[in-house]
Amino acid sequence: ALEMTLGVLAEFKEAGNGWGNAMCIVERDGVRVATGKVSVDDMDQLKSLGDELRSALKQGGIGLLAAVVDDKVQLVCVVTDDLTSRFKAGSLVGAAAKRVGGGGGGKPHLATAGGKDVAALDALLSEFPTMINS
Repeated sequence: ALEMTLGVLAEFKEAGNGWGNAMCIVERDGVRVATGKVSVDDMDQLKSLGDELRSALKQGGIGLLAAVVDDKVQLVCVVTDDLTSRFKAGSLVGAAAKRVGGGGGGKPHLATAGGKDVAALDALLSEFPTMINS
């Protein structure tokens, strides 16, 4: 599983997203949880990166990408198709957004949110894997 995780990370970095080492993937109860802070101009770009991450994870994965746009936190959560019966991106991103003073929602496989508390973002990204209960 670790080799697969490292492969996803390498594949995603090679996609030319300029992430450096901003991406973190941990395994929790057999689910790979990827989190990362990215630099984008708007929510459309963030959603596009979310789609790329979901494709790179293929299966058994959940991702949370974050960006700060116009001094506000923007989040996108993705869940691979094989996990959408257990985990809903909308619920996950909603819970995540509460940590940064906001809200959001969306589809089971991709959802977005926003928040005002930029200072809380790093803590959210490190805590997000523990927010996922199987």
